[in-house]
This record gives sequence, structure tokens and C-alpha cells, in this order.
Amino acid sequence: MSTSSLPPEVRPITIAPRAPIKPPVLASDILREEVAPMAPAQRAVRLWLVGFAAAFAAVGVASRLGFGPSSLNVLTGSLATAVVALLATFLPAPYAARASLAIVAGVVPLGLGAMGEGPLAALGFEGGLRATAGLVLITLLPGSLLFRARYRAFRVARIILALTILLSVPALVSIGMGALDPGTPLLLRIANGAALLASLTAFCGFMGEETTGGCGGWALLVIFTQAARLGLHTLGKGSELYGHWGFVVGAIGVFAAGVLVAFAIFQLLAVAFARQARKVDVHRIVGPGAEDRPPLTSMTSE
Repeated sequence: MSTSSLPPEVRPITIAPRAPIKPPVLASDILREEVAPMAPAQRAVRLWLVGFAAAFAAVGVASRLGFGPSSLNVLTGSLATAVVALLATFLPAPYAARASLAIVAGVVPLGLGAMGEGPLAALGFEGGLRATAGLVLITLLPGSLLFRARYRAFRVARIILALTILLSVPALVSIGMGALDPGTPLLLRIANGAALLASLTAFCGFMGEETTGGCGGWALLVIFTQAARLGLHTLGKGSELYGHWGFVVGAIGVFAAGVLVAFAIFQLLAVAFARQARKVDVHRIVGPGAEDRPPLTSMTSE
């Protein structure tokens, strides 16, 4: 005999268990992702890998047509570099592996160029030692500036920037001497001075943690002025050895490779330090929250 007041044909209502409620996304979590992202610049490095591949494919075609260094090694080396960059773009590689491939794709032609070989052979017109020192300005310094811009509240970012500035001193001294050399053409002296001033903007990275200091823009400016300085050396003594087009091709390749390697270095620094950087106190960056401020009534009464 049923003790329920409901008719026997009515089935009991079953209540489905409620789905677990996810914790809300806090404003501090959003800010922490902004000042200390786990995997930044994923799209940017892919886009630049495509641009880098296109630039070196164009360098290979130009060498075949007689513009710039013309040899079979330059053609095959340029095309092989472009293929490596495209593989790094489209292969489903992990974040750190893609950054490593990007560094290999950019550093190989830069290293060969510093020794006076390959499509960027004009890079070595000042000698291997000076050219190698100049690679710090093209790669390490911009990479540390990008890292400082994205992780503005992370103290280690400033330490890394300070170390790269110290490593850049030999190249800066060489560029400064070129700017003061009376035997150098005036336009080339101006280019050396502009490259020196652009490199000194790295000191903006030591501004407060509430600002990026414009370090992202300064990083690109450093690479651009170094590449333009190389291109303008068509006016110097090295034009007889490498040809006018050799310096122009070298400048384009140096800019493309420098930006690519700088982004990749920035990403590897993020892989190494992102978890540590996320421990930052975000309230120290933006100041006290609204709940920490005095009430409006007390402020107006005063």
C-alpha cells in the first residue's frame, strides 16, 4: 500500500546533480596574464617566420639574377633557409621547439654572414670579430628588450637587459668610432650615430614597472637602424668587394633574421621564467584596489 498522496501513475521527479561551478575569473588573474603571460607572441613569430622565408627566397632569386652575392651556394643556402623557416611555421611543434627552430633559421645565415660567407656576406665587411660583436645588437639586445616590455614587473627582466647591454659595449664602441671618423662619408657617419642612439634607448627598460618603457618599439628600432647602417655602407670602401647590391641584400636579410631571432629569444626567455614571473604582486603594479581606497563620503567631508 502506497503512503504517498500522489497517484501511482505519476513518476517521481528526479533532480539531476548540478554541474560544478567554476571559480570566477578574477581581475588579478587577468592582470597577471597581461604582465606575465605563459606563451607570448605565438602568432607574431609565425607571421615573421613566413616573412623571413619570403625574404630569403627573394634573396636567392636576386642572387640568381645577378643582384647581390651570386653563386650556387648562396642560392641553395637561401632557399634551404626559407624551407626551414616554413617548416618551423607549419609543423605542429611545441612552443619552445618552434622558438628553437626559429633561432636556428635566423642564426645560421647571420653567423655565416659575420664570416663573410653566404647571402649575408656583406655583414662581415668590418671583419669577423666586429661583425660577431654586432650580432649581439641585432639579436640579444632586442630579444631582452621584448622580454622586458612584456614582463615589465619582473625584476629578472631588468637584470637580463643589463647583461645584454654590457655584452653590447664592444659593438657600441665600434659604431661610435665610425660616427666620429672624419674619413667616413657624412651620410654613413649619420647612420652610425643613429644606430648608436637607437641602441642607447635600451636604458628605457630601467623605468618603473608600471610602464613598458616603449621597449618593444625600441627593439625593432635597434634592428632597423643596424640593418640600415649596413645597407648604407654601399657608400663606403667595402662596396668594391661586395658590390652595391650586396649591402642592400645584406641589410634586408639582417633585418628579417634579426627580428626573427629576437622574437625567438624572447619566447625562450618566457619559457624559462614565465612561471617565476607570475608570482608578481599585481596590486603593486596598478596600486590599491577600489576596496582599499577611502570612502567617497569621507573624502568629500574633508
